[in-house]
Amino acid sequence: MKTHLTFSLLSLSLLVACGGSKDDTGGSSDGTDGTDGTDGTDGTDGTDGADGTDGTDGTDGTDGTDGTGGETGRLRLAHFGVFPGDTGTTVDIYVNGAASGISFDFLDGTPYVDLPAGAYDVAIVPGGGMLSDAVLTVEDFPVAAGSSTSVWAAGYVAPPGMDDNGFTVGFINEDRAIPAGNVRVYVVHAAPLAAFDPVDVWLVDEGCAPTAPLLTDFAFNAASPAVDVPSTEVAVGLDVGQNGTVDACFKIPDTGIVDDVVVVYAVNNSAGAPSLVAQLPDGTMAQLLPEPPR
Repeated sequence: MKTHLTFSLLSLSLLVACGGSKDDTGGSSDGTDGTDGTDGTDGTDGTDGADGTDGTDGTDGTDGTDGTGGETGRLRLAHFGVFPGDTGTTVDIYVNGAASGISFDFLDGTPYVDLPAGAYDVAIVPGGGMLSDAVLTVEDFPVAAGSSTSVWAAGYVAPPGMDDNGFTVGFINEDRAIPAGNVRVYVVHAAPLAAFDPVDVWLVDEGCAPTAPLLTDFAFNAASPAVDVPSTEVAVGLDVGQNGTVDACFKIPDTGIVDDVVVVYAVNNSAGAPSLVAQLPDGTMAQLLPEPPR
């Protein structure tokens, strides 16, 4: 397994710490100052003037209302955007109009990043470009308190054919209620080639012959329901023609991960070659190529 990490999570943490989410209200308001006590009335002149009445003590100011604090969600990113010739695939991520420090290439991903709960404007910019060069902007992306979210970018930046799918983003709000000793797996269709949209996914035997349908009419940018299994070890096949024939067979090994989430992406490169990429909890991106034809 190879990890592709060319970004600065520290930079993103500093960015959100200084700027917060778009609607983040931090700190507390100052309390209202108390009213000054009224001066006592002077005694009337006479044999002995009566002592003046003491002024009433001022009322203490009301404490300010505390702002929302300490609530965070987390997300991780993956880049499957297809660039012409698979060159110049580096993109920079801008958050609320500022560079986040995250810069990564095709098939790269990140581990989870903690963010204050709120809404964020996220822009994807070609590497080294300016915000005005953004190829895609998502406004008011929600980060809920206590959430874990997998976010991906997929599709052709410049679709080669009329029916090929253009650049877009998708996400899964992960359900973390995982039965003990299992790994929760989501499958995402991130292969934008028109020939793969839709596709059927089969469970296959050792010889890559189909045994049972796993996903049917699986469309581009769709995500499967969560599947809880004791191991990630499984053999699957892609049926591009949706005729019960496996066109690409993949044997996914046991990753040894339990009590956590793995997202498996079906992708293709600029030449249209398919592969699977598993995003592991630590940010590792493990690419799996099809089995050789038999």
